[in-house]
Amino acid sequence: MKKQKINITLDPDVIAWFKTRAGGRGYQTLINAALREAMDRASLEETLRRVIREEMQPALTPRHPAEKVHP
Repeated sequence: MKKQKINITLDPDVIAWFKTRAGGRGYQTLINAALREAMDRASLEETLRRVIREEMQPALTPRHPAEKVHP
């Protein structure tokens, strides 16, 4: 995938943290990886929440109209 050049303003301590871990060079690659990880984690969380809701739905739905569902 071709990278797109942008301008972004970050706090100096954030930049220093990434530069320290990258040894000075390649810190932008680490920032990109951290952002991608955040995207993947958010996607996984959304998927897990959807699956859990779908699995919980039958337990929350009465089987018979006279049955009551208790939270």
